[in-house]
Amino acid sequence: MTAGRPEIPMKIKRPVLVEAGHRCAIPTCRQTPVEIAHIVPWSKVQEHRFENLIALCPTCHARFDQGDIDRRSVMQYKANLEVINSRYTDHERQLLKEFIRRDQRRKELAGGERNLFHSWEYWEMLGIGPIRVHDHMRWMFSNLVEDGIVEFHAGMRQLGDGIDAVPVVLTDKGNLFLSRWSDAKPV
Repeated sequence: MTAGRPEIPMKIKRPVLVEAGHRCAIPTCRQTPVEIAHIVPWSKVQEHRFENLIALCPTCHARFDQGDIDRRSVMQYKANLEVINSRYTDHERQLLKEFIRRDQRRKELAGGERNLFHSWEYWEMLGIGPIRVHDHMRWMFSNLVEDGIVEFHAGMRQLGDGIDAVPVVLTDKGNLFLSRWSDAKPV
């Protein structure tokens, strides 16, 4: 902390942490622990305001301070948090993060390229195939469905005890949405 700078009051710090889920606000990072960063530096604004604060892990915070992550990107991460958090439930955000994780894993396995030529069965064999949800839990993702981000496909599978699971997939709009979100572009 800068010498002479007052500590961030908990009444401001807590909402910043809650907004990011106590994780790094950069969607492709999401690491813990986190630090509170000023988007516009303290030296320029001389105040702690929720709108100018963001939760970043120590690595991303250092990269931001060094200029490896630019201010405009961090401002967009902050803006996207507001959109994502006010529109989508925790379950919906978790589903979106799982799509990002699986896509990153697929890219790693395909040598950095998105290899659409592999079948879903191939990806499922590697543990990164289609995401399936219990048929009776579709309502938990109603905002994503309503916004055209995901859709449910035919092809239920019994998980045992008579529970049916249905695959949930990203639409073209959903792919664009996640690409923009993870690249710090307006969503």
